[in-house]
Parts: sequence; structure tokens; C-alpha cells
Amino acid sequence: MSLSANLARNLRRMCPQWGDIEVVCREMGMNRTQFEKYLHGKAMPSRRSIETICAYFEVSEEELFAGEAAGRHFQRRNDEKDATAAACAEVMRPLWTEGTASIKPGLYFLWISVPKDPNRIVCAPLVIAKRGEALTFRRVVGAGEPRDQLFFYRVGDHKGLVVERLNWIMLIGVNQRGTYEPSMLRLRWTPLSQPTLSGHATLTTESGVSFSALCMRPAPPGMTFRKAVRQSRSYHKDDPIIDTTVRMVLTRERQELLATLTSDLAP
Repeated sequence: MSLSANLARNLRRMCPQWGDIEVVCREMGMNRTQFEKYLHGKAMPSRRSIETICAYFEVSEEELFAGEAAGRHFQRRNDEKDATAAACAEVMRPLWTEGTASIKPGLYFLWISVPKDPNRIVCAPLVIAKRGEALTFRRVVGAGEPRDQLFFYRVGDHKGLVVERLNWIMLIGVNQRGTYEPSMLRLRWTPLSQPTLSGHATLTTESGVSFSALCMRPAPPGMTFRKAVRQSRSYHKDDPIIDTTVRMVLTRERQELLATLTSDLAP
């Protein structure tokens, strides 16, 4: 089988792990029409495009163009990830019977302090939806900026459940972008004139588990999820897009988080 045919087969097996073709092309910065030619074995990518594709899917060039043996390798990897996802779903199954949390379905902006860098704040659009008796959420991170500027391991597409315990609203999710790392956000309503939630997050980053301060507010009226995703990137804390309330809340929550961690780790 030709290299172009091997490439096409392997791309078709890998793409579903990262989302639909439009998402994959946007995140790679690649023309969709051209990428479709690779998917159907009608063209070969340039050296630069090969490097981009390998970096995105986290495979070597040899794996990208390998024959049927690679197909079995990719299938085993898909089976392992499917098994992991099924195990996560089973663990979270009891949470589906929880009562509805005190937060309305809709589109929100979540502002996240960057670990080890107090001057950076990440914006992540978050959608909460009702599914039966449960509330579910989807949180997208880093889709609006170059991949090499992210402090996260990959662009995040976290999906999970929203539950409430002792006045804390918890968003328990798993990244769907191929890595399946878990995350948990803990938020509570803040006594401000505008609806605002604040709290902390346990996040999985490239360097390990970390903690961040959070501020979450409803998106402005008329904001669509597509428009919100374009704002999903890292900002300097003094960027005018971040209002003073968000900065104030994050500063307070970061100080509280630091004090809590220091107290817990004290001998």
C-alpha cells in the first residue's frame, strides 16, 4: 500500500480521538480542504505539514505512515481509551441520581488563575445543560490561542457533571481531548451585585497536579458558544477584557488557596 494510503487510513483512525475534522484543522492551523485530501489519499503533506500533524496527534513520522501494523496499534490505543472512559463513567454513575444544583443552565465564562504565574489568567467558556434530572457541563480551554502558549498539557475539552454539597457547587469532569485527565472545580456564590461564583480548581497539567483560583460569571446576553470559544485563551491580568470584579475575586481566592495549602502542609 502507498504512503498516501497509509497516511489516509491512520489519519481517519486518529481524528475521532480529537474531535470532528473542523476542530482538528482549526487547532492545527491547517486548511480543511487540503487536510481532506490527506484523509482520502489524494495528496501528500509537505515536510512542515507532516511535522505539524505528528506534533498534534503525538505520533512519530514512522507511525504516521506505517502500514496495517500501525492500524492495529492505533486500534489498541483507541480500545484502551474507550475502556478508560467507560471506567470513568461507571465511577461517576451514582452522581447522576443527585438533585439539581443551584445554578441555571446556560453559557458562562470561567476565569482561571495560572499556577506559578500570578500575572496570567485563562478564560474558558463553560456550558451547563440539564440532562434528565442531572446537570452536565462542557468546558473548553485554550482553543483561541497557539498551542505552544498553553500551560495545560493539551487544549482542554472537559465534560462532566455538576453536583452540590454543603453550598459548594462542584463540576467533576474528564478531558475528552485524548488524555482523559480529570479535573474538579469547587465554586460557591459570592455576595456581589452581579451573579458571581468563586472558588478553586484541582487541575492536571503537564508538570502534574496543580491548584488554581476561579471566578465564574454568566456570559453576556446574545453571546454564542462559538464566539465564546474565540476568547478561550490566556490573558495578562491587566488586560482590559478582564473587569475589576474578576481580578478582585481571583486575587482573594488565590490568597485564600495559598493560605489553605500552607496551613495543610505545615508540620
